[in-house]
Amino acid sequence: MKYIIITGASRGLGESITRKLISPGNCLFCISRKKNNQLLSIAKNNGVNLVYFGYDLNCLEGIEALVDDIFSKVDKSNIESICLINNAGVISPIKRIEKCKSNEIINNFKINLISPILLTSLFARYTNDFNIKKRVINISSGAAKKPYYGWSCYCSAKSGLDLFTKCVRTEQENKEYPIKIVSFIPGVMDTNMQEEIRACQSEDFIQIERFKSFKEEGKLLSPDFVSEKVVELLNSEDFGQSEIFDIKDYL
Repeated sequence: MKYIIITGASRGLGESITRKLISPGNCLFCISRKKNNQLLSIAKNNGVNLVYFGYDLNCLEGIEALVDDIFSKVDKSNIESICLINNAGVISPIKRIEKCKSNEIINNFKINLISPILLTSLFARYTNDFNIKKRVINISSGAAKKPYYGWSCYCSAKSGLDLFTKCVRTEQENKEYPIKIVSFIPGVMDTNMQEEIRACQSEDFIQIERFKSFKEEGKLLSPDFVSEKVVELLNSEDFGQSEIFDIKDYL
């Protein structure tokens, strides 16, 4: 059995990744605030075990119990591989840092940086003695590489996530049963996050017209296209050879 843990699985890229992983031989553990009943129905019709954990990753204190619950459902006698896809993310707050409220800043870093660090830490702890294929994909962003006006929290959190990925890779190098971990940059996709960006004020995000043009000119990537590449990467023999994979390499 191949076990795959996916965060932010109810919509957008996470939903599309989950949909493509609904396949015999896979067992999916989906974490999101709301359940996607359509995915549950598809999984049931295909005889695939999909377990939803309705959980808000802002609640950091409960993540350890959440992961304990997930691993209690893993059949260690019948496990071929186990993977974690840290996909959940938020763009807000979109505004200059002095306009950001403290709770907005804290929530951004909780979702984009702290929760994937905690999940990866616990994943590594629980699978430490597993002599199987173990993989982690952290969904990053091009914003991790350069500053955007009004995106100070998002850019910083994603940059931190990339560096965290590199640190864990270094730690795993000489382990007996290492985890392979990478960051994946999905590009600009046609998702709710893009709707949120286009709805903000130009004084808060000076590149708003550029992002509106992405939609108007049909330049936004579909989540299905990007998720296909994520799944290809997850199953690739080359997984882990590079630290960061970028959707641009597939265009």
